Amino acid sequence: MKLKLKIPRKYKYKLNFTLNLLFFGVIFYGLWLLSPTFHLLKILTAQLVSLTTGSQVISSMDGIFLKKGGFLLQIVTDCTAWKEIFVFLVLYLSWPKKKKVSKAIKSLMAILVFNLLRLDVLMFFPNRFNYFHPAFQYASIAVILFLWSWSVGLTKLKIQLGFSSSRRKSTKKSKKRKKK
Repeated sequence: MKLKLKIPRKYKYKLNFTLNLLFFGVIFYGLWLLSPTFHLLKILTAQLVSLTTGSQVISSMDGIFLKKGGFLLQIVTDCTAWKEIFVFLVLYLSWPKKKKVSKAIKSLMAILVFNLLRLDVLMFFPNRFNYFHPAFQYASIAVILFLWSWSVGLTKLKIQLGFSSSRRKSTKKSKKRKKK
């Protein structure tokens, strides 16, 4: 005798998402346990922040630092936004329904820009470091969840730059349709 379970469609999506999330989450956790250094990415991050803040990049045996005035900020692996990117990718890849890759790429770019803005704020307000650093950690969670929900289509947000030429102009035909 065979036992066959029939799972409703809405539960299949939830189960599929949960299993994919577990699978990709284990891969991410394994990578996290390896403690990658991403040395080149740290240098790139420090260079970009130095361009936007006018700070000086110092590379020494102790690590990579940004110096502005008397403030010295060490660029560690977590400053590169690698965890935020991986969390976003785990959520994005786990989503079982159809999704647009272009939105995911835009979201990844937005995460990188957010990370650079975070580091810029820390460099411009060094005396408020203990306030801004934890605040940005919580803000990162909100940004990742919003960008993920937008990239998989849960959030309907249309961003238009400039004026759209596709607006319907009032014509005689459209007026006739309205009258009917």
